Amino acid sequence: EFAVEVRARDGGTPARSATATVRVFVLDRNDNAPRVLWPAAGGAEGGGAGAGPFEVVPRSAEAGYLVAKVVAVDADAGRNAWLSYELLRAPEPALFRVEARSGEVRTARAASERDAAKQRLVVVVKDHGQPALSATATLHVVLAESVRDALPELGEGPAAADPPAELRFSLVLALALLSAAFLLSAAVTLLVRLRRAGPPAVLRCLGARRFSASGPA
Repeated sequence: EFAVEVRARDGGTPARSATATVRVFVLDRNDNAPRVLWPAAGGAEGGGAGAGPFEVVPRSAEAGYLVAKVVAVDADAGRNAWLSYELLRAPEPALFRVEARSGEVRTARAASERDAAKQRLVVVVKDHGQPALSATATLHVVLAESVRDALPELGEGPAAADPPAELRFSLVLALALLSAAFLLSAAVTLLVRLRRAGPPAVLRCLGARRFSASGPA
């Protein structure tokens, strides 16, 4: 808001004038869609949802368990920057809920054995402009008691974590070659030192005795 003072003057003699104050109110235009900071930024309404990291939720979790928090900001001002969150898509709609104001994703009930281990949730963030603009975020949830238990569901289980047979063979072969090279180097070094030092004292002594025994009487 700002004020401008305007003066109007005629061309008479004497000149007469009057003033007026014009007040200008600047209103925000809803030209910025919400921007998702966590877990992944999506486009405006109609755009695709970005994929984010996975969250592990224990199957023993009760209703109200905090899964994650969607964080978004809006570059507009006033009402145009007020954000609300809503669960757009979920394999089990009754399993999760989203707090409209805070963006917290929580369990709506306890998980059961019938619930799929992998859950993909799409959360939409809307502002309060006219027309409203929105963005989406994707949450990947794995129902497991620990991160280690969740790895097989993500294709990163113990079988996938083990090195391939070819890699193991290469490692064993490299270790064997290094050991052989070390032993060969040690043997060569020992032979060189023995050659420089000459025959051992015992052999020299035996050679001297033999020479004395075979000499002339």
